[in-house]
Amino acid sequence: MAAIVGYTNAGKSSLLNRITNAGVKEEDRLFATLDPTTRISALPGGMEVLFTDTVGFISKLPHNLIDAFRSTIEEAKYSDILRGLSYQDKRINFSIRID
Repeated sequence: MAAIVGYTNAGKSSLLNRITNAGVKEEDRLFATLDPTTRISALPGGMEVLFTDTVGFISKLPHNLIDAFRSTIEEAKYSDILRGLSYQDKRINFSIRID
């Protein structure tokens, strides 16, 4: 399993859509994703991987969003691979290496 983690509004849903053709809603606003979304995709070698779009990080998290944020920690905790995104990522480049 691979978790896509990072700040809110950094492009995590866009990356999930690009990798898996998930059709997840992409919005240019804070906390457009309030629940993790997981989709499966096959890598070029045929190996299938679960990719999860998580709730974004933010400093000074509002109290009413703490439960949604806990789900991000749970998804990251059980993932084999983490892909972090930040506001500085100008374009989506994705590569994965399985050892």
